[in-house]
Amino acid sequence: MMKVRSIDILLLLLGTTAVAWKHTGEDEFRRAISGHNHALVAFIEPSTAASQALEPEWISATESEKKALMSIDCSSAASLCQEFGVISYPALRFFDGHGKMTPYRGPRRASSILSYLKRAVRPSVTALNSEEKITAFQSSDDYAVVARINAQDPHVKTAYGKIASQYRDRLSFGLVETEAASTVSCYNNRDGQQFTISDLSSIDALPKLIESCLTPVIGEFTRANEMKYLQSGKSLVFYFTTTSKERDAYVDSMRSVAKMYKEYLSFVTVDAGEYGDLAAPLGLASVPGLSVQNPMFGQVFPYPLEKVITPEAVGGFLMDIVQGKVQPWDGTFSAAEAGGNTHDEL
Repeated sequence: MMKVRSIDILLLLLGTTAVAWKHTGEDEFRRAISGHNHALVAFIEPSTAASQALEPEWISATESEKKALMSIDCSSAASLCQEFGVISYPALRFFDGHGKMTPYRGPRRASSILSYLKRAVRPSVTALNSEEKITAFQSSDDYAVVARINAQDPHVKTAYGKIASQYRDRLSFGLVETEAASTVSCYNNRDGQQFTISDLSSIDALPKLIESCLTPVIGEFTRANEMKYLQSGKSLVFYFTTTSKERDAYVDSMRSVAKMYKEYLSFVTVDAGEYGDLAAPLGLASVPGLSVQNPMFGQVFPYPLEKVITPEAVGGFLMDIVQGKVQPWDGTFSAAEAGGNTHDEL
């Protein structure tokens, strides 16, 4: 564990030479939010791991959008952060230029932040009046919802408007008038999945659709969602990573395998910098690393240290576990593992 932490510290030091926060002063911040321009503000505390993890993503986003993104250092502007109800870090808040503040709840990644800004400045529901516009809208965002609603279903239109207002920070919502039966489709373009419902009679039909659509094939395991994963009844495939680039490469590579086993396994990534303490109990002495856990029986199956992590190899490893060819971890590390060897890169 000590070696992992040393590596993380070194990466952090190297990273700070390339990028750095450029914080906004209190006067400039107040002028910005009192005008008619929108702004997404990151209230951060530099010493927290979560704020440090956000830094490179935020800096990357500001390279594309300088005016609408700003950050406040709460270690030097404590009273200002308290005024806006900031109690944990980082806290992202969207100011619409008309006095309304909305928490940002999406992924803290540059692409997601920039997509959110585009959604935030347009209506919660976009009218689509041609097949060309519908087709373009379906692929316009990571998550896009298209409702085809019959005029005889005003209650569906009302419910759709409410769900759009609730989730507009994470999805784009479009509306099509139709003479056919009402349907709602959600497109998860990140994972290439589509979810459609035609039975809209249940009060929770739309919320369930949105939840299914937003659930990634490979999610990110955090303290906030760990109980959801652990109580799902599925075994978990953990991948510990130290950088977002490494994580994205793994997700892109392993997506097909995760889809194949999604009924039985939950594939998740873990930020080793923020949750490195979770690695050792899963039989990982170094990162990046992969391990399978069966929460129901308390069994752990660390991926062999000497093997390259590839979709084919991981798929074979999972089959070997199912067929009883791999024994659960006995809770001890070998001499090689204790030495801190790492897996080859993808």
